[in-house]
Amino acid sequence: MSSPRNVTGKTIMEAEFDPKIASHGRAFISLIMFITVVGIPFIPFVLLFSLWYFPEYLRRTSARLTAHALEIRKGVFFRKEATIPLNRVTDVLLHDGPLMRHYGLRGLRVETAGQGGEDSSGEGNLVGVVDATKLRDAILRQRQKVVSGEQQSPTPAGAGMSGAAGLLTEIRDILARMEAQGRSKKG
Repeated sequence: MSSPRNVTGKTIMEAEFDPKIASHGRAFISLIMFITVVGIPFIPFVLLFSLWYFPEYLRRTSARLTAHALEIRKGVFFRKEATIPLNRVTDVLLHDGPLMRHYGLRGLRVETAGQGGEDSSGEGNLVGVVDATKLRDAILRQRQKVVSGEQQSPTPAGAGMSGAAGLLTEIRDILARMEAQGRSKKG
């Protein structure tokens, strides 16, 4: 597999994924199928399919922390590539359940500004990250550097303004001119 596109610069840290994710996945799917009762006859077929699927999923999953973003690639049939800018990251959560703990796995979920609701299947959800705490700490540390770097380099008034800040400034100026014109007509 080719490595993730180098969109955002030098790699600070690359996530490693635990091969036990395959065993966890098989157990999880079997448990769900057993609970639904209707799925019991299909368990052997799903387990055979999973012998190919989970190693392939593991091979195609990667996460790379760069100076300004977290790049994530995952998926076998439906592939996703996401670049999450660090200045949009609001929190990085660690999660696990009883089955994940049994296999010694942890999940890492990156929450971003503008993310709608509790989305555990989103681009920023990684299961089976080896040393997830270390990756979380690295993401939060680099995010802090990015955010504080943006706050320390203020833009001179009127120079290079763009996006929402520039638009708001322009609207303010238009309203001030309209108000001045209204006062001059009254007086």
